[in-house]
Amino acid sequence: MPGAAPAPVQTAAPIPAARPHPPSPSPQGGTLWLHVGTHKTGTTSIQRALRLREGALREAGLRLYPQENAWGLANLFIRAGLRTTPRVAEMTQVPDLAGFRHELAAEHWQLGGADMVASSEEFCLLRETIEAHALLSTLGQKFARIVPILVLRNDADWRASRRDQLSKSGMWELQKALPDAASTDGEWYYDRAALLAFWRAIGPVQVIDYDAALATQGSILPPFAAAIEQPGLFDDLDLRLNRRSTS
Repeated sequence: MPGAAPAPVQTAAPIPAARPHPPSPSPQGGTLWLHVGTHKTGTTSIQRALRLREGALREAGLRLYPQENAWGLANLFIRAGLRTTPRVAEMTQVPDLAGFRHELAAEHWQLGGADMVASSEEFCLLRETIEAHALLSTLGQKFARIVPILVLRNDADWRASRRDQLSKSGMWELQKALPDAASTDGEWYYDRAALLAFWRAIGPVQVIDYDAALATQGSILPPFAAAIEQPGLFDDLDLRLNRRSTS
């Protein structure tokens, strides 16, 4: 639980992702627009804006993942040795990929070729080849392609905002006490080249410069709408970035 002394964890450092062998394209077709963070780059505003525009997205042939924040989906694929916030807080259990693959037959996954948008910062914790294989072999059952959307900011603010986020959630001391490879604030996490390499092995990455978006447009929402090929989707929304949320 948060604040408790962590049990010793011995894990190897994340293994750099090689390009996995993707599954055959789904006969259903469709694109999964997968917003993967990084942390503290307007994610909550993006998730809220998507939900507010769900009707317009459906008219354009896009569905939203059932949960506004798809942290549960992300933790299905994150390596077991990583002490993510949902795992430490006992919000999620050991990943059950077999159960989720069975769930793909459920009604809300009958997309009829429609695209889907899913969003969670937890996805940016993925780094290893086995994680890439698990993600592709599972979500590839429903989608012909996966397009990762990665929002990056300058390194100093990335580190400072991540620390602030972990401190506010009561996770900072615990994460810093863990071995680097088990911590979600390890040095491996800030390896931008490894992060990009992982997601380029998944699909054609869309990269948004968070700092440039704020400087030129005052919001992360316009470039995100463009990334999912829905320019103007959020034009009349006025959402404050980085408002605290439990979602």
